[in-house]
Amino acid sequence: MKFNNIYKQQISYKNMKKRLGKTSAFVILLSLLFLLVPLVLAENESQQDSASKILEGFKCLEEKVGDCSGLTNQELALTILATPDNVFGDCVNVLKSKKSSSNWGNIRDTALAIIALDHAGEDTTDAEGWLLNQSRNPTDLTWYLQQDSDGEVGCTITYDGGPIKISIGENKQITILTDPTPTTACLSLESLNFWLKIGPNCYDKEFTIECDKDFIANLLYKNANTIYPLEGTDSAGEYGSIKLKVNSKCFGSSDSCNYEATAWATIALMKKGYDVGEYIPYVIAMADSNKPYLPNAFALTVTSYENYATQLINEQKGDNYWQAIDSEYNRFYDTALALSALGKSSTSDKVASARNWLLFEQGDNGCWQNNIMDTAIILWALEGRPGKKSSGESGGPTRCLEAGYHCILTNDCSPSEDVGNNFFCASLSDTCCMTESLKECSAYKGTECSSDEKCSGNERRATDTENCCTGECVIREEENECEENFYNCQDFCSDIQEVAPYDCDQGEVCCKTKTVVAEEGSAWWIWVLILLILAVLGAIGYLYREKLKLIWFKFLTKFKKDKGRGGGVAPPGSRPGMPPRPGMPPRPGFPPVRRMPQRAPPPRAGPPGPRDKSMSDTFGKLREMSK
Repeated sequence: MKFNNIYKQQISYKNMKKRLGKTSAFVILLSLLFLLVPLVLAENESQQDSASKILEGFKCLEEKVGDCSGLTNQELALTILATPDNVFGDCVNVLKSKKSSSNWGNIRDTALAIIALDHAGEDTTDAEGWLLNQSRNPTDLTWYLQQDSDGEVGCTITYDGGPIKISIGENKQITILTDPTPTTACLSLESLNFWLKIGPNCYDKEFTIECDKDFIANLLYKNANTIYPLEGTDSAGEYGSIKLKVNSKCFGSSDSCNYEATAWATIALMKKGYDVGEYIPYVIAMADSNKPYLPNAFALTVTSYENYATQLINEQKGDNYWQAIDSEYNRFYDTALALSALGKSSTSDKVASARNWLLFEQGDNGCWQNNIMDTAIILWALEGRPGKKSSGESGGPTRCLEAGYHCILTNDCSPSEDVGNNFFCASLSDTCCMTESLKECSAYKGTECSSDEKCSGNERRATDTENCCTGECVIREEENECEENFYNCQDFCSDIQEVAPYDCDQGEVCCKTKTVVAEEGSAWWIWVLILLILAVLGAIGYLYREKLKLIWFKFLTKFKKDKGRGGGVAPPGSRPGMPPRPGMPPRPGFPPVRRMPQRAPPPRAGPPGPRDKSMSDTFGKLREMSK
């Protein structure tokens, strides 16, 4: 009897451990589910809210533009680039009807029209020809010719048949050995005698340099006090030759260049496949003189250089928006232009914060500033819809990502892998590339900031890190009360922020994002959460269905035995007149178990009845499932 009790306790303890183990695993899994599901739902809800706001923006834009007949050329072009569903074709037709003599009245509008109509699959060949005829040589850039060699060297420079001889000393200073003539007047010494200045009347001439030792040569250009080397340096051996020519163009009227016109015209020609190298020096060099147009956005678009991305990121105001100095437009237009330039290549948090700021600042009617141009360029930047046929026919370009390719900076994609003509990328700076073409962070002249540092500038992906800082890593300052509570110390709080009651340093204020009160009826997500939990539990049940069956059968069997108190003679106090339950036969190899030893069990009478047979079948199935 004692052995039976000990044996039953051991079996009960083991079963309890198994049940507890299974229960603990289930509880842990369910706990993780409750932790993760709200995060996933919150992310999905945020994405759905953004998508809903963008759809509201398109609805408002369509209501504002009407039949498109009252829009300016700039508004028409930006609306077409935003690609609203219901007025797209109307705006394309109106823009086409406003063309006169292969152009739209001025260089900027013609360039924007070319970009927009190309987006709609329209032919723009005649407009491209007119645009190319508006280029001219800039007079506000100064160009220099530079040579260098190890030690002293003598060189001859030839152009238009008239040679000029020079010598370069150990100190790298140049001496002109040929007397000036009308032919040689194209070149003169700059103030420190390190370069040869090229006269404006000789920008269309080709210079051939030959030296008596190995040497290198290239061109430089300057605006105000800043000097820029032209990309690429040529080299030649002893008595070899190098040919150089000033390739500098801009767009403007007969007497001057126009920066915004040059920038948009360069982008238009670049999108149409032209070599725009001769326009890039002007876009870069004249940036400091044209701050109202947010020039770093244009410089990044036409060059894809990381340093312009870093400069553009650092120009963001209050970690929310961009607004150029004395902006020609406003912060909404400028923010959209910056986002279009940065594209998908930037992983900086400031890109995401700018998108959130735009969505937060959206008007109640869905538009921004109740303005067609601002709303159109913002939707172009936020949504990046591919173009389509103005006639409504199907067959527009496929998104690059949908084709399994990558939108990356144009300079990062090798020509053999560039499929940008066939697939769509939203950003002006990006092209569709067959591979992501990532390099190590050092190849981008960047570094991964340590845990006690933060990146001041742009960040991007690299092969060795997800956060390659192409700006500078700066030491994180010790957190004050505001930052300890996960808020930001700023000079002022933006429109989507409010003052939080925590201290900052150096007269700054603590800013937190304004709380948006959920609308009534938004508790639908609770039902989604419940359904998702049930679905996950159903999937777990399906995967472990055999084990669950075993547990269920054991539970039912135990319940049935408990209900009759284990069979045998009824215990004292049971109702009179109830016949005793037939006892179960002892299992082979184990002593018989009796619940009431003071009373003898009833004798077995004949073969087991139907109830006993059913129980035997059940245990047989359990044994088979547990094998």
